Amino acid sequence: MENKMAVFKGYLRSLMRQLKLLKEAIHNKDFEKAEKLIDELIEDTQKNIED
Repeated sequence: MENKMAVFKGYLRSLMRQLKLLKEAIHNKDFEKAEKLIDELIEDTQKNIED
């Protein structure tokens, strides 16, 4: 159970970093970077669902 919690917390930390970068990109009106970050979030989430 602890292993699953560690993996989940690792995912949440990664998600938080990506969301902060996404917020910054939107704030700076760097929509190309924002779209790339969204694509990465989708890809990472899909991989985690399949695991």
